[in-house]
Amino acid sequence: MIVRWLDEIRLNDHAWAGDKATRLGELIGAGLNVPRGFCIGADAYRAVIAEPLNKKIIARLAATEIDDPVELESATEEIRAWIETAPMPDTLAREIENAVGQISNLSVAIRASRIVEDVPNPAASGLEQAFLGIVGADAALAHVRKIWATPWNSRAIYFRHRKKIEPARVTMAVVAQAMVNADAGGVMFTGAADELHIHAGWGLGAAISAGRWKPDHFVIAKNNRALVQRDLATKAVMEFVAPEGGVQSRAVPDDQQDAPAMNADHLSALAALGAKIETHFGAPQDIEWARVGDELFILQSRPMSK
Repeated sequence: MIVRWLDEIRLNDHAWAGDKATRLGELIGAGLNVPRGFCIGADAYRAVIAEPLNKKIIARLAATEIDDPVELESATEEIRAWIETAPMPDTLAREIENAVGQISNLSVAIRASRIVEDVPNPAASGLEQAFLGIVGADAALAHVRKIWATPWNSRAIYFRHRKKIEPARVTMAVVAQAMVNADAGGVMFTGAADELHIHAGWGLGAAISAGRWKPDHFVIAKNNRALVQRDLATKAVMEFVAPEGGVQSRAVPDDQQDAPAMNADHLSALAALGAKIETHFGAPQDIEWARVGDELFILQSRPMSK
């Protein structure tokens, strides 16, 4: 099977579906409100990339001086170009296209779901690990290929070389989900013993997750979900999904710039979800969330970095 819906996936499917997909599947199974989506499993990467391209990639790296940054970057650009233009079998393309058509009539988010822990911080590679607001089947297929190319950046290749991890071990799963055009979004951290920390801003929360904008900061008590601390930021800019696709920025209306992006009821409900997610996974969580009206969505959850 090439494509599986997220609600069919659990943690024991990691070798096929990777980190993000398995954790999203667990969240759905636990009753959380997660945008509908599917996973393109590692078998698809192997069929399109590993079988026809592995020998070519291994030969290219063998001819590269890995310790030379300029030479390594030249090799990585060439390898990523091979992957991003690799032909995709018609059966795979049709299955992905059909699934995309079932989850949203507007746009989708396409994200990496790592299987092999071959680099400590993939976000530091400089390559996008997620693409938001993708419209249309052709664009979706192109961005699936871009995700497949993400393990082939110079930092990851150098790390694998130093750790003697064979190139043939590289694989990648991909998650596609219905895009949530949020009124507000952000992150929540459950790591403190008796409180949760929520960062919130208007619009999509991706800029907050990336640390580009200063958000509102709320501290919520775990025992009774009472508001312990509130620090409001001036939020002059917000991001949203453009109708034609992609993410755009616009100015926040003057009367909202200093207003809280989440009211007391929203914060209490979100804190309850955070506690539930932490209990489910049995460890402190770094959670991305979105709000549309009064409805809360969980976009992903991962263990907090130590």
